[in-house]
Amino acid sequence: MPFEQKYTDETREQSLARVLERREAEPGNRAIIRETAEQFEVGEQSLRGWIRAWEKANAPAASVIAEEAADTAEDGSAVRDDADAQDEPAAAPAPRRGRPPGSTNSNKAGGGDQASADRVAELEAEVAKLRRDRDTLKAAIGVLVGD
Repeated sequence: MPFEQKYTDETREQSLARVLERREAEPGNRAIIRETAEQFEVGEQSLRGWIRAWEKANAPAASVIAEEAADTAEDGSAVRDDADAQDEPAAAPAPRRGRPPGSTNSNKAGGGDQASADRVAELEAEVAKLRRDRDTLKAAIGVLVGD
């Protein structure tokens, strides 16, 4: 008698994606799994199992990236661990509550437009960096899988 799956693959993928997305957005929130399980009407332990399986499947890619970061520079000197800090925006992150970034405030006297443009440029640079990181991870997974 074959085992009948209780949840569809789509439900698994969507709930797992939601947990991973929320973990990035809310790193200190310890109720993410419970809330997501309730939202998708799945068991908390099932969701935890899917997360563990995903983390186990994606852990080798993280070690490959860590090894690349530990490589030495062309001149033989060790690469600093905070080398990527130069790519990060120097400004404080946008507040999570209140007005969304880029919205105008009638109390500002003309400086808001430049601040908004600067913030948009920062966010675009961050998106570009994240896309490069994603492509690097995909390539690392391809090497590990043997494509």
